[in-house]
Amino acid sequence: MSTSTSSTPGFEEIDSLSLLAHKVAPRVYDLSSRQINVSIRDQMVRAQQLVRDLRKADAKAESLLIVGMGAAGMTAALSACEAGFKQVCVVNTASEPFSLFKGVHSRFVGPFMYEWPSPFHGDQSYPSHEATPWSSHGACPLQWAASEPISADDLGKALRKSLLAWLRKRNKAKASLPLMRVGVKREAITGYVSAYADHERAGWDVHGGLPGWPRLSKNFGPGWGHVWPRLPAGTASPANVQPDHIILAAGMGVETTSWEKGKEGTTPSFWANDRLKDAAVATQCVVVLGGADGAMQDALRSVTIFDHPLSFIRHLEAKPIVRHLLEAELPALLSADRQMRQHNSWSSDPVGFAMVDAACLAAAKRLAQSQAVRAQVLGGLRQGLGEVLLLVRGSHFDKAYLLNRFVVYLLSQCVKPGAKRPANEGGMGFELVFGATVAGFAPSAPEAPSGRLSVQIKGKGKAHRDINAHHIVVRFGIDADSIPGLQMIQLTDPSLPGANSRQRTTLSRVELPFVAMRGA
Repeated sequence: MSTSTSSTPGFEEIDSLSLLAHKVAPRVYDLSSRQINVSIRDQMVRAQQLVRDLRKADAKAESLLIVGMGAAGMTAALSACEAGFKQVCVVNTASEPFSLFKGVHSRFVGPFMYEWPSPFHGDQSYPSHEATPWSSHGACPLQWAASEPISADDLGKALRKSLLAWLRKRNKAKASLPLMRVGVKREAITGYVSAYADHERAGWDVHGGLPGWPRLSKNFGPGWGHVWPRLPAGTASPANVQPDHIILAAGMGVETTSWEKGKEGTTPSFWANDRLKDAAVATQCVVVLGGADGAMQDALRSVTIFDHPLSFIRHLEAKPIVRHLLEAELPALLSADRQMRQHNSWSSDPVGFAMVDAACLAAAKRLAQSQAVRAQVLGGLRQGLGEVLLLVRGSHFDKAYLLNRFVVYLLSQCVKPGAKRPANEGGMGFELVFGATVAGFAPSAPEAPSGRLSVQIKGKGKAHRDINAHHIVVRFGIDADSIPGLQMIQLTDPSLPGANSRQRTTLSRVELPFVAMRGA
């Protein structure tokens, strides 16, 4: 149940955290923009909770329009049908659901990989875990089974298989199904959402939110694509949509993949195949710019023999003495991670990031004193004379999972930079540098993500380095100007004379459950 009865007769408490956290305009909610916890699992949990709270808060609502057919959008759509919404329409600019993952073999994902060192991190099935207390309560219309992290392409196939199974089951039971329209023009979607928000604001101004204001209607015409999967011949589809609410699940915005706007050297997007696992990379110089998960993932994939950091941990644990030493560090690391997550729910002060970085560095230094640990770490490196440099603009890592942080710090303590590596040490070199900014860049060829970097390092006098890089990977996060939706609750009324506030309240950092749960 999503409610609990108050002790005051006649009153009932309604869960509203999802409504407050995701509302961006009257009756419009955004599942993706500006969120801190953005794993695929987190997005699916958000979708389920938002639909649950919408159903309870607006019991008379019958129709939803959902923008986006990724994991969040499809979870919202299927959950809405199960919750009793009579009309659920999902629109997508791509030609099929889960298209973001299709063909991406170089990016590995798992719903619980980054919960290391929690004891349930090893099982990558979703949502239920036999070894956890929620095994009989975890609920999600989209499910898959995996013992290890899988490629994005494999995840897309698993989600599609789960979706088709759900559709067949619902169709057999003659239960409601979502109307899914693909190949929709982007301008058609953005135009309608904008018009809908304006219409609802006008309704609030006129009626003060009271019932009676008609919903905005839109006929499906040119620009609104076609139904997916194709309907059997002679089957009619609805001619229009008249939603009571709109849920945006259209992505988090455009990545920043150049070190400076308008400069050359762009790199493949996060959800695209790259060449960091090519055999030649082991003999080359890879420069990764960024201080969050994307940058760390790419640095680790470049320098180790593994596709994802959880495999590196498994490699360390394979040697009993290393496993014993590592297990001794886990309670302090897990404690620091929990404190960081809770701190970040209540404050935007980055001290939480600095604190957990310090804990990871301290643990890495202690472990690096062991010859067995150092040998096992070196055994996980790619063999070659190349080097990976991870350059971070700030003085610590930004929002990132503990697993990535710890592995990067352990490498920084056990692996020497390329220039200082002994000749008989065959593994790639690794160097972690904070306070680094790119002062200049000369591409090796037009549009090429390689060339000569001029790097300025803060806090070290006038430290300056010129680096000849074979691969430059830029992971500076999302371009703020491209974010599709933002929290609209402002601290001051922007319509007041002389008001010029850009401040907003946010609930985007609130920690999420691991899975959405159903009642017994």
